[in-house]
Amino acid sequence: MMVAWLWLSSSAGISLPLSPRVALFLFGVGLLSIFMTPLVYYAYDVTDIGHRQMFTMLMSFGGSLAVFPLSMAVLFALFQKRVDSPKESSAYAAILTSLLLFGVGGFMGFMIDGNNVKIPAHYHGCIVGVTLALMGLSYQILHALGFDRVNFKLSKIQLWIYASGQFLHIFGLVWSGGYGVERKVAGTAQGLDSIERIAGMGVMGIGGLLSAIGGFMFIVIVLKAMINKRDESVQSA
Repeated sequence: MMVAWLWLSSSAGISLPLSPRVALFLFGVGLLSIFMTPLVYYAYDVTDIGHRQMFTMLMSFGGSLAVFPLSMAVLFALFQKRVDSPKESSAYAAILTSLLLFGVGGFMGFMIDGNNVKIPAHYHGCIVGVTLALMGLSYQILHALGFDRVNFKLSKIQLWIYASGQFLHIFGLVWSGGYGVERKVAGTAQGLDSIERIAGMGVMGIGGLLSAIGGFMFIVIVLKAMINKRDESVQSA
């Protein structure tokens, strides 16, 4: 995701307030929490509660060591830039939606207080932040590879539909989690016995539908660009 942010920033014509050396340093910092992983195994047995707690801390804090400063630099530069073309606009939308979803998902991670649906709200937000960055990067890579029929105007709409749907999805989950709806349960075990719980899960479902539409649009845009390129190659041959 961090690599995608840097690539998309270049595609959008955004000048980041970071030198290559600083960016490389941040990537190195991001490795710190990974290098701490073996220490957890040495310190605690896998059946010890401390084992899980340490990995939870690594998830909560270690994962933000590099992402947070880089995201702040990208966000600052983002609001200093006016896009001049559909291609830049698509890259801009990918960065912005990725930052928003990853940031909101990360914030929700600190709201987890039990085995409820706040947990999937957290990781759905973060994972979709990664997905949006890679979706936006896919459009740029296709164009760089010669698939010049990428519909960048439609891709911008696709990114916002997908992001909006996922935001509603995680908002509904964290809302329901606040009322105690548990995760990994089904049927009556979910305890959907109040209007607040039902409404929260309903918002989640609407968001999921929007996200599915956005995901389908991504597939259509990519395939259409690739098929049009193939048709041009056949005609020229």
